[in-house]
Amino acid sequence: MTSVLRFLGSQASTVLSQLCPAGARSLFTFSRSSPLVNTLVPIRASHLRKRKRVDPKIEQAREARLKKRIKRLLKKDKEMVAIEDFFVMPSLLEEVRERPPVVVSTEEQERRAALEKEWARFRRQQHLTEEAAIVAMVTSQQRALEELRAESEELFQQAVQVDPLLIPYQRLGPTETPPLPTYDPPDGKYVDLTPVE
Repeated sequence: MTSVLRFLGSQASTVLSQLCPAGARSLFTFSRSSPLVNTLVPIRASHLRKRKRVDPKIEQAREARLKKRIKRLLKKDKEMVAIEDFFVMPSLLEEVRERPPVVVSTEEQERRAALEKEWARFRRQQHLTEEAAIVAMVTSQQRALEELRAESEELFQQAVQVDPLLIPYQRLGPTETPPLPTYDPPDGKYVDLTPVE
């Protein structure tokens, strides 16, 4: 390429623009410029890996094996599922399948009833303590706001304003639409192929 450019001299840049596409020209830069010679130096070129030479016979044998394998796969029919896989036990086809009722002794019934009552008492006590804590926090907040109002009305108004960043609120539209009375739903992926006479 350099010898061609030397030969062409001043017309080298126009010849280069005709020979190289626009994308290829962006990879090169003019490093030395003289009135007679322009040389190109690649600025983003990377070292190419040295390709290992493969014996042509080995390559042909590999291709032949691949072609044989493809032919074998094409000749093979689709594997059919065995009928035994679709066999259902007759006992499962019975219409009435109910578990026999479990007989619980009277001691076990009393134990379960006592356990349920104890659990109800625990949950009631937990609810009452949570309610008392919430009431205590609200009353202390009200008392603090009253003291703040007595101190400064401006500070009270700033404290009462709602902070939109405190509780992020996102509103989405309805996720389900009411059913259309005129819509006739299809019966799955069924295609009716019966001839019309």
